Amino acid sequence: MADGRIKNPQNGASNRIKHSLFLPGWSFSDGNQALLRQTGKPVLVSEYDIEMKGGIFCPECCCPLFRSPEDEDANKRGRSAFFAHKRGIKTQCSLRTKAAVGKYYTTEEEANQAIVDGALVVVKGFMQSRPVSPDTKPGVYDQTKVEDQNGELSDVPISRYRGKKFKVPSVLTSVAGLCRKFDTNLYKYYYFPEAQHAQILMDALKPVSSTTDVTEHPVLIHGVIASVSDAGNNPWNVRFVFLKFASNLGYKDFSLKISVADGDHHGINKSTIGRTVIAYGRVRESGIGLALNDLKWGEVALLPVKYVAILSA
Repeated sequence: MADGRIKNPQNGASNRIKHSLFLPGWSFSDGNQALLRQTGKPVLVSEYDIEMKGGIFCPECCCPLFRSPEDEDANKRGRSAFFAHKRGIKTQCSLRTKAAVGKYYTTEEEANQAIVDGALVVVKGFMQSRPVSPDTKPGVYDQTKVEDQNGELSDVPISRYRGKKFKVPSVLTSVAGLCRKFDTNLYKYYYFPEAQHAQILMDALKPVSSTTDVTEHPVLIHGVIASVSDAGNNPWNVRFVFLKFASNLGYKDFSLKISVADGDHHGINKSTIGRTVIAYGRVRESGIGLALNDLKWGEVALLPVKYVAILSA
């Protein structure tokens, strides 16, 4: 993602710590990491206050962080402020380096514990139709917020040992489920269908950019809505959601194709032009452009406005 941001000299890449977790009194040496992830307050670099010193932690590895510089927007050389891991503490953390290839686990027990702790999510698939909450009448989904359903045990290649798979619990989820508590989910490891390894959501999520091209496997993308048009007034007609896009490869446009009914349910319409949308699918040629075709109910959602700053940090 070429965005001209200042490089962090500690990790040799654009600052990958989008926010810290603030939890006064929590201890890295003996604190419960699941508790930190669940109750720590996400704090952007711009939101940091000097009184938070000693109480901010990495959202992935939970190592103590510091802000550099501590109380200025940039240092004397003009380098923008950033969060960095406390020196002298070594952890295995993908946020210390450039985008990692992926996460692997030594034993099935280790992988299962990561799932229990909320650090790993194995996605069996994305919901193809709108779910109905148990013990309720159809049509009350908006109030119940059902975003995940337990899937079957799945064999996934997340072992450190080549060719070995682990049998672990999975979920059927939706992009809307990823967008809820997006600041927390951003640093969880996800194993998506057809993947060869687990990735933190931040690395799996790709922007629609000038180099976007067709893909062999499904991808998770984000972009800004530029225009919306319907191929008819019926609920089953196609809604074309065009994203801001300027291709270096000769393609004219990039669109998401959903049903009018699903678009209305997700609030993806002309009134949300300018909002950020996330979608999951294979990128295909569509006329002289590119598209994610025939997206199902769980494969597309608007990103809540409050999280856009984290995504673009």
